[in-house]
Amino acid sequence: MSDAVKRVQELLKLPQHMCKMCGICCRIAIFKGGLSYEEVLKLANSNTEKPSQIEGARDFLSIFMPYNSVEEAKKIAPEFVDQLLKAFGKEAKTSFFYCKYLKDNRCLIHEDRPHLCRMYPIPHEKTFYNPECGFKEQGKKNWEEIENIIRELEAKQNSANS
Repeated sequence: MSDAVKRVQELLKLPQHMCKMCGICCRIAIFKGGLSYEEVLKLANSNTEKPSQIEGARDFLSIFMPYNSVEEAKKIAPEFVDQLLKAFGKEAKTSFFYCKYLKDNRCLIHEDRPHLCRMYPIPHEKTFYNPECGFKEQGKKNWEEIENIIRELEAKQNSANS
């Protein structure tokens, strides 16, 4: 395995000590670009999509329950919900979800939590962080470094093809 691949793998995993244990990421969740609950449910019950997307939707729905309304989600974290709504546009039918295994900002299944939860948050340009999230600054720095590694690899590839 190349050094670049190893470094990207390291950068994708943010240290857990950065978590402020506020529970916002478990109390305000969205699925894949702000899909509605109905769209996630349709995807989970589909057999025409990519298997990994179907499995991802099923895993998500096994953990997260939809709020009844955007207003209900806004009571938890208004600034974060507004940030997400702004990102997806007014036309989006974004549904907000909460983890059914969270109690007093603590995960009831932490030792056995699903892979989806173990990986969160993943540094990426499309990752949204609660404004007060302890992962926010490091996640953005890690994504910048990942992008630099990608550019360097592409430049090497282009010069090798020339």
